[in-house]
Amino acid sequence: MYYRTNIERTYEKEFLASEKVTAFTGTVVPDGVEADAEGRKVVHRGSLMAASGKVVIVTVAEGASEETAAVSFSEEPAGILKEAVDVTSGAEPGAFLVEGYIIGERLPLNVEYTEAVGRAIHEKLPEIKFR
Repeated sequence: MYYRTNIERTYEKEFLASEKVTAFTGTVVPDGVEADAEGRKVVHRGSLMAASGKVVIVTVAEGASEETAAVSFSEEPAGILKEAVDVTSGAEPGAFLVEGYIIGERLPLNVEYTEAVGRAIHEKLPEIKFR
């Protein structure tokens, strides 16, 4: 049996502010997911997910102030991924968080979390509340 050592692990920050949450099963697809150094495609916990199973990309218009920033999404968010999912071998099931309290600064959005981003996410997912 081959035993591999020196595997680099990533530890993701806890984004849940409460253990009381509601999540539904959804399919996570590998479309647009970059492979890591070991060739694994992992969708990280806290990622915004669309009903299609793709990761939702958040963009913020440059030059706007924090209060008036225009936030847009690549697709309509259906939930927030509760736990990381490895999609290296294809689509896998995942838990899409639709209700609960979260810490917005800890979400892996690839943009700086601001109140405008939080408001935009809350408009799309009204039962998600930020602490």
